[in-house]
Amino acid sequence: MKILEIMPTYKDQHLNETMSKDLGKNRTNKRRISHIERGEESVTSYGKVIVANTIRPLAIAIAEWVEQGIKNVHSKTPIALKYISQVDPKILALITAKHVINTITNTKNLTATAITLGGRVETEISLKNFKALNPELYETVRRDLDKRSWNYNYKRRKLRESAKRDETMRWEEWSTTERLHVGMELIGLLVEGTTERGTRIGLVEIGTEQQKHKTIKVIKQTEKTKQWIDNRNKFNELLNPEYLPMVMPPKMVEDGKISGHGYWTEELPELSLVKQKGKKFDQEIEGFSMPEVTKAVNLMQGTAYKINRFVLGVMQHAWDKGKSIGGMPPIENLPLPNKPHNISEDTEEGKAALKKFKKDSVIIHTENNRMASKRLLYAKIIWLAQKFVQYLTLYFPLQLDFRGRAYCVPAFLNYQSIGGAKALLNFSEGKAITKENRGVFWLAVHGSNMWGNDKVSLEDREKWAYDNLEWIKACGTDPIGNRQWEDADSPFQFLAFCDEWKRYNETGDGFVSHLPVNVDGSCNGLQIYSLLLRDKVAGKLVNCIPSETPQDIYQLVADEVIKSLKVKAEEGDDLAKKWLQYGVKRSTCKRPIMTICYGSTRYSCTDFVVEDLTKRKDKGEMHPFDDMFKPATYLSKIIWSSIGENLKSARHGMDFLQGIAKVIAKTGQPIHWTTPVGFPVFQFYPEMKSRRVDAHLMGQVIQPVIKEEGEGTDKLRTRNAAAANYVHSLDSACMIRTVNIAKEKGITNFCNVHDSFATHACDVDKLNESIREAFVEIFSEDLFGNLKKDASLLVEDKEAVKKFPEVPENGDLELALLHQSKFFFA
Repeated sequence: MKILEIMPTYKDQHLNETMSKDLGKNRTNKRRISHIERGEESVTSYGKVIVANTIRPLAIAIAEWVEQGIKNVHSKTPIALKYISQVDPKILALITAKHVINTITNTKNLTATAITLGGRVETEISLKNFKALNPELYETVRRDLDKRSWNYNYKRRKLRESAKRDETMRWEEWSTTERLHVGMELIGLLVEGTTERGTRIGLVEIGTEQQKHKTIKVIKQTEKTKQWIDNRNKFNELLNPEYLPMVMPPKMVEDGKISGHGYWTEELPELSLVKQKGKKFDQEIEGFSMPEVTKAVNLMQGTAYKINRFVLGVMQHAWDKGKSIGGMPPIENLPLPNKPHNISEDTEEGKAALKKFKKDSVIIHTENNRMASKRLLYAKIIWLAQKFVQYLTLYFPLQLDFRGRAYCVPAFLNYQSIGGAKALLNFSEGKAITKENRGVFWLAVHGSNMWGNDKVSLEDREKWAYDNLEWIKACGTDPIGNRQWEDADSPFQFLAFCDEWKRYNETGDGFVSHLPVNVDGSCNGLQIYSLLLRDKVAGKLVNCIPSETPQDIYQLVADEVIKSLKVKAEEGDDLAKKWLQYGVKRSTCKRPIMTICYGSTRYSCTDFVVEDLTKRKDKGEMHPFDDMFKPATYLSKIIWSSIGENLKSARHGMDFLQGIAKVIAKTGQPIHWTTPVGFPVFQFYPEMKSRRVDAHLMGQVIQPVIKEEGEGTDKLRTRNAAAANYVHSLDSACMIRTVNIAKEKGITNFCNVHDSFATHACDVDKLNESIREAFVEIFSEDLFGNLKKDASLLVEDKEAVKKFPEVPENGDLELALLHQSKFFFA
């Protein structure tokens, strides 16, 4: 087949963009129809808006009706008034609005709707009494139910059963007549109620229909409501396309323009260069010249890829056969545990058996739900790879976040996705690798890195690839029969290497390689703090200083944790013994250390330990713990204390950044700085005002659902986010500068993920030079000093400026040493 026959054309791209629009439409409509079928229209996009705009006027109408009704009572209180007056009008408005809106696009029998609505109010009053009489039991049961189900009827039944078993609580059943009276009155107020502007709410109306020769009253949406919902749905269909990879180069970014790049046809909306909520700072960015940024973005999104057919074939085989290969989830769920024969509420043994059965069942259900999500992700990735495997070129248009970090617009299948998706993408352009251009060396090192043998010298990594050549070739020849590749840290990326390494060794020098070979920073956030403050101690731990073998801060902390656990185990600590038996790995400590420089806390450290336990379980490493949270909390405290004094620069840097942010936040101003590559960052977290209505079972809803921005600044969030955002803006600047320097050295293909840069194997030496030049240039500036100077211009109150913290003192780390540090990025 000739190359020209499979090179994509504009027609292919047009069809591709039409498909993006149609997929988005189908996805939006499928989700909407699913909600309608389940009677959950209040959580659709139009339902949320209607609920938001209905609660306040309806609550006012209910309150006025109750007030007037109480004044008019002379002897016996009307049924509806008796019950409606017991509940906060806002809660009644929430229950009524959600109940009616849940089926708003369907015409419903008025009497049946009113009786069901009355039942909802009955439940609310009864649960309110239950909570008042036995708050401890109520909270225990409610929390348990929240974990199990969102289903209203199930939760109502279970709470009702618990209340009936409670000796102090009497659940009084209402009669159908009582429910009907309450429901009818609330529906009437919804129909007849008015807004603050004096116009009728006009959401639903009462009409009649013929059913089986009878005329019945029905509740249905008004024509005005129907038109609004239809228009909203049409708008949403266009608003949410499912962006796909492009088959021809995207429209390039024009410097000074904030939108218009990316996709070619009118089928899809224009992309904004900077993706930000509410487009608050578009005006500031519009016309802002940042040629260094736009040039780098265009170079990255102009890189062409193609699908790796070898990896796709293995994934497709695993999927078709239902096999769990390379971290892919099994096609079938785990079986639920058998119900023990001795379950009983009457004996202690029976209660213990029931408790264990429930606990085991929850674990299996949770695992099956997680596997289902992973299954859907792989299904999507494989489907996309199959669709685009015929094309010689694929492109990924980019957008920047407000810090300047670049992200692929197409979801699922892209080079910033999970390892399986990355492994499916090769460069479209191939480049010959030889021993002379060191492409062979870097391909070998890449394979060793993907295996997980990345804590030894580069020469030892190369040697590892040759020492294991035979079984690597066997995996590249028959990956289903030889599955040793699955033991790699990054299984599918390692499998892609197996194929490439096998074919190189069959061909020899001159082999044309398409595989992206990446070099990663060593805990890049800590590298940035070390360079900002010239911290020699921390810099050594993250490879900013030359050494014969790579420094590994993650393993260093893991070793400290193991020492602490051994001491505790000798003292008889059971959890310490279990952790030592299971093993504290480098990966266990990696995320807590990586994120400490972004302001993470010990509480998030617990989440990261749980995440590591889950990943290890996926690889077959079954842990000895009954549940994960308690042992994760236990270990997180030890990890946190083991991080110790080695990372002083991160703490001092964060304190400085948060101190600046704290002062500016009090003025209500956004924090603004310009990165060394000319990108303007606007950090603004508005104070969110919301009034929460808590109904016992109908859930919590914000009034008016969509939180409103207040005039002030969210001071706490502004302060806490400043460190992470500043560091991320610098890693983005380093990437932008690296790409532009690398282009000058002749590199034209880039596969970058924030602090991981990839290109062809034969160009890695040039890429490494470019990275080090970029970092030295950027950190030669007085970045903290410049930030303080720029921040002082944002604050008019000069007394407030005096409260800015002093710039931390620099250490004696020499930036020039980066050029000699082989493991700075490796």
